[in-house]
Order: sequence, then C-alpha cells, then structure tokens
Amino acid sequence: MKNKWLAIGAAGISILLGATAAAARSYNPLKWFKGSPRLTANEQLAANKEEERKLTLQLQALLPPKTALREACSGFVSLEDCVAALHVSRNLKIKYNCLKWDMTAARPSGDVKSCEAPPRDKALSLMKAIRVLNPDADAKAEAKTAERRAREDIKDATS
Repeated sequence: MKNKWLAIGAAGISILLGATAAAARSYNPLKWFKGSPRLTANEQLAANKEEERKLTLQLQALLPPKTALREACSGFVSLEDCVAALHVSRNLKIKYNCLKWDMTAARPSGDVKSCEAPPRDKALSLMKAIRVLNPDADAKAEAKTAERRAREDIKDATS
C-alpha cells in the first residue's frame, strides 16, 4: 500500500515538474495552463499601423462622425469586439456609445444622455448588450453575424 502511494506521489511530482518546464520555468501555476496575455484593441492597433490604416478606411462608414478608430475602440478587450460593435450599431441602428458603454462598462465620452448604464456596472457580451438595447432584435443571430464580419474585416486589413 505504501509503495502505491509513493508511485502516485512520484507521478504527481513528475507532472508538476514537466508543467513547470513547459511554462518556461515560471513558478506561477496560472502561467502553466494559460496562454500569453491578449492585447487590448488599442494595443493591437498601435502594434500595427498599416492594419490600423486599412481598418480605418474599411470601417469609415461605420464609425461615429468625427471619431477615429482608436478612439472608438478604446476600452474594448479585443479589436474583434470593437469592430463587431461597430457593425451591430450600424445594422440595428443602436447608438454606438450606448453599445460601447454596455460592452466595456466604462462611460464613454460623447453623447450618452439617452443611454442607461450597464446592469450592475459590469461589462456585457455583445449578445447581451444587444438584448438590453434592442429587445426586439434576434440578438444571437446579430451578434454571430457581426462577429463573423469583424473577423473578415480584420483578416482583410492584415493581408
């Protein structure tokens, strides 16, 4: 019985050491299983000026008046979320600032007088934000379509 527990302990230690070696000798257990940290939307745009220029040209019709792409995407966790929000705003005629506020939980600059703060001041997914701002819309289908279009736009800008 004692030998059985020793074998299990040895196997556990070898797995632990293997995971540590795979995580570039990090002693933080979260880094053993997580990937590299993701860049925010503005960090992604800043990292690639050519992509930013192309995306700005592609999305010019979707951007709010007198708003740069970087300003529109500030606060978003990912560039894809920002571009999808721009598409949803245009397709469903939802104020972009209201949608941005619901998705980032950070009050945007500009006209938000007609917007309500997100429930419990927490960021919502695109689908939930659509449900809050336009209950009559098919939120799941609209979110899926906007996310697909966003991926296509970003892919076009990077190629």
